[in-house]
Amino acid sequence: MQLETERLILRNYKMTDLEDYWEYVQMEDVGPRCGWPAYTDKSKAKERLEVESKKQYQFAIELKSSHKVIGSVELMDTKTERYPNCDIKNSKEIGFLLSKNYWGHGYMPEAVKEVMRFAFDDLGVDKIYISHAERNTNSGRVQEKLGFKIIGRVEEYREWVDGQMTDSIIRCMTKEEWERN
Repeated sequence: MQLETERLILRNYKMTDLEDYWEYVQMEDVGPRCGWPAYTDKSKAKERLEVESKKQYQFAIELKSSHKVIGSVELMDTKTERYPNCDIKNSKEIGFLLSKNYWGHGYMPEAVKEVMRFAFDDLGVDKIYISHAERNTNSGRVQEKLGFKIIGRVEEYREWVDGQMTDSIIRCMTKEEWERN
């Protein structure tokens, strides 16, 4: 499956993406913000890439200009434990990560917006959930920029870069809100 935007190709990971993938999964500011430690062993990163490449809606973000993979956006089934007290019927969750070398260029909002369009228009979901560690303000800004509204928090949900627990901020967007934007 492949989606496209003005500057990006969103497609499944391939094993030929290993060098690009390795470049950003070892960054201290990438994995830990997503809830997993930065990789220090390339063979472990390769194993993870093999798993990621088999996921149906795991979209590698490839720059059209250079064909370099700089991150990913995943569309997942929504889980009750991540979104307690939320109506998750006919919903999906979005997660994303981006190489620190490409922060601040608008790539992530561009990629997530296209995956949202796909979820609402092609898959027919009613709402999309997204969350971030409270201390991950960069992710929060992307989510806010996309129009997601805060609907709650889960206290001490995940470990942060420094080993401390942090709350998870929960956001949501309905199909109706998407259509109004």
